[in-house]
Amino acid sequence: MSTPDKHNTHTDQNASDSGINAWKGGLVIPPLRPARTTPQPATPRAEPTATTSPSLAATAASRPPAWPHWLRGALAAAGVAVLMVGCTLLWLRQTPPRIPSVERAATFPAPTAATTNHQPRTPVYRALTIGINRYNADEGTGWQTLQTARSDAEALSRTLRDSYGFQVQTLLDGKATRGAIMSTLDELATESGEDDAVLVYFAGHGFYDEKLKEGYWIPADARRSVNGRTAKEDWLWNSTLTHLFGAANARHVLVLADACYSGALFRGDEPLAARGGNRNWYERAFAKRSRYLITSGGLEPVLDSGSGHSIFAQQVLNYLAHGERDIFSANDLGIYLRENVARMTSQMVQMGPLPVSEHAGGEFVFVRRSAGSPAMLLAPATTDASAASTARGPDEVGVTPAARQAAMRSALTLAQAGAPRAASKVVTVALQQNAQDQLAQTVSAYLERTRKQEARDELQTLLAKIEAQSRTRPADPAQAPVVRPRVLACLGPAVPAGASTPESAGALYRVILSAELANRSIARLVEREGLASILQEQQLTLSDLADPRARTAIGKLLPASLLLLGDLFPTKGGDRLSLRLVDTETTAVVASFQQEIPADGDLAAGCAEMAGRIAERITALRPLLAPVTKDDGTRLRGDFGTYHGGSTNQTYALVTRTPRDPAHASDFTEQLVGTAVIRSLSDFSADLEATWSAGTAPVRTEHLWVKEQSATP
Repeated sequence: MSTPDKHNTHTDQNASDSGINAWKGGLVIPPLRPARTTPQPATPRAEPTATTSPSLAATAASRPPAWPHWLRGALAAAGVAVLMVGCTLLWLRQTPPRIPSVERAATFPAPTAATTNHQPRTPVYRALTIGINRYNADEGTGWQTLQTARSDAEALSRTLRDSYGFQVQTLLDGKATRGAIMSTLDELATESGEDDAVLVYFAGHGFYDEKLKEGYWIPADARRSVNGRTAKEDWLWNSTLTHLFGAANARHVLVLADACYSGALFRGDEPLAARGGNRNWYERAFAKRSRYLITSGGLEPVLDSGSGHSIFAQQVLNYLAHGERDIFSANDLGIYLRENVARMTSQMVQMGPLPVSEHAGGEFVFVRRSAGSPAMLLAPATTDASAASTARGPDEVGVTPAARQAAMRSALTLAQAGAPRAASKVVTVALQQNAQDQLAQTVSAYLERTRKQEARDELQTLLAKIEAQSRTRPADPAQAPVVRPRVLACLGPAVPAGASTPESAGALYRVILSAELANRSIARLVEREGLASILQEQQLTLSDLADPRARTAIGKLLPASLLLLGDLFPTKGGDRLSLRLVDTETTAVVASFQQEIPADGDLAAGCAEMAGRIAERITALRPLLAPVTKDDGTRLRGDFGTYHGGSTNQTYALVTRTPRDPAHASDFTEQLVGTAVIRSLSDFSADLEATWSAGTAPVRTEHLWVKEQSATP
């Protein structure tokens, strides 16, 4: 929102007229049904007797008297009946199509088994209203105080609850933090029933990034900038909100956004035309899923002024409180707002479907409490085949590879933004459609690990073990060194800044690559999210991994480790991955990889191929080398295990490493004497079975080592 200034003085005068009566001078909304008037029949009605019907009496007199009396009476009654039917039809034809009236839609008869093919289910109307006047000050880098946002949300909450029977949750000022908003939206999205209708109203500051083409809602605890850069991590991204609204269980979701640049949520404009008119239309609109948006403006500032409310909010309240219709749609409301807000301000109210596939052409339908139960007036369930096909919308996330990937990106976006339940719901839908969907299975496992904070806990355990090992290194260089694990921090690929591809695309590749590398057990894997949380405690970030200083900082945490960095570049034919391995101690790039993933290709298969090449290269660069001792004949024991990347049935070369100079353990001669296979192992020890090379003499156990072999030279 924007506060009024001298350039908007004309809108202040208009604002004073935006009270209860302002709606009357705007668009005339016809009533849902014409009022019934008492018709005056062309001829007076009378009892069906022969004496009161001259025409029938004359006819009777002309007939032979032999006709029975009962027959003459029947003919007279039939004539009167025909006359009454004719008068009724004439009245119906002459009834005017539109007559202003306060008659309510409660006069509609309730659906019966004779008129419907289904049993109506009761929809629950829910709402979350958010109004923020006061933002947390942050040493001059916060957001300006607003005047009407809180009162707008409070007034709308009362109207929705008292006049329409909504279950309303309200977040005002300091309670409308980023975490609280996301948590409440997550709960609202996942706990709503499939027949429910959810309304979300936001009044507060907004922001639009022209370069990224991304809009934001600003929560109460958001910083405007930090260390000279915009603090977007504190804001609610429109793209994230769109994913969340799309993932909601509810049949209908309506978003009312009264914030600057709220039009950035919008997909496309709908024509200014009425679409409803009778109950049958509203029943059909209600039966289909909808995701609809009405904003107070486009990509522009909007006013924070009016007679106690913003212009937009006042007009919403006017229509809801004083409109003539008892049943109306979001489109009806939007048409009224567009006409009236434009008349009073320069703002361009926008309305239309959100850019999500869940919108199936339905409408959010309001029903006043005075009209009766929505279940009696609307019929969300249906047995009609064509309606049933659109009742749930196109949730077929597993139909094409592109659709499956889009769904999984959406799930990751929601999880990272603080909506884990909505994220799980998206994955659950995919797995219900195809339980063997490897992509969904991997993302599901990742979400579960994230929920349990396993990545963070495992990294903290790893750091503690590395520190403990560094304290136990032998002082005598001639002694066998402590075996250090291979550590790989999977930090890429990432989407370059300014790219049109959402960051969730990079996150999906990282999740799949990490899972594939973990399955190969070639290193202790560190996930980006786990490392980011550890670095945050030390006031470091992963925002600029290209900076050698950032790599050095990570190297202090993970000595002698490797970082997997890189970028995801969208192309016309799909995605191009460009990854590189970086040594944490030297910050040098030690290997690079390229991979093309076609748009219609199998992302999981492509990542598996790339993970195989990365694993081979890591093995060649950092082969596992550990001393072993001979128990008896071919039985060997080594001081390494799963912690170091060992796995059962893995085969190693068996070598002797004889120092040329005992004072310099790194100067030695090496001779291949056989192979060794791991039969069992724990975290820090392994039992191996040796196969000695022909003609190999017995060796001294203190010089016996196992060495990992790689197909990569």
